[in-house]
Amino acid sequence: MSTRIYVMTHKAFIPPDNPVYVPLHVGRAGKSDLGYPGDDTGEHISDLNCYYGELTGLYWLWRNLDFDGNIGICHYRRFFVDENRRLLGEADYERLLSEHDVITSKAMYIDQPYRSYFGEAHNIHDLELEGEVIRELFPEDYPVFEQVMDGRKHYFGNLMVTSRKLFDAYCAWLFAIFAELGTRIDVSGYDAYHRRVFGFLS
Repeated sequence: MSTRIYVMTHKAFIPPDNPVYVPLHVGRAGKSDLGYPGDDTGEHISDLNCYYGELTGLYWLWRNLDFDGNIGICHYRRFFVDENRRLLGEADYERLLSEHDVITSKAMYIDQPYRSYFGEAHNIHDLELEGEVIRELFPEDYPVFEQVMDGRKHYFGNLMVTSRKLFDAYCAWLFAIFAELGTRIDVSGYDAYHRRVFGFLS
């Protein structure tokens, strides 16, 4: 098998009946065993799940998974399907990745700039700090950040499938930003929902 899609979950569920989909228990540290592999072995940030959400699983895969094929992540309630709502299989992913670098969720369009859209549900200051960190660490990416913030297109959720090479590059980029951002964001007054700030910012 040259493609694996890791299904991030914190609850028991019925996984797809296809071996390409592998359940991964995120935020497993200190929690009851659901019977799935967890993100709390090896090098991990499982105990930070309340801040990172499913990204603790992303981090675990990046730092611990011994697999060189295509890697994907999705949620136990959200999967990639075709126009007939048929769950994608390994052959579908391999065909799509022969034509594209990354598979992600379908683009969504909103009637306002994404910066304003984010600010309606979350602390806009966190997003501004993220932009500052990107400008400092990856200045070549900052114009793209601003373009996305001023645009009206976005992609819902942490869902993607890509090559191992691009997966590793993305994780190195993302977690470098969050390592610095974590020193600047104060979530002490956030409720449980908004505490997942890094999951939302990703």
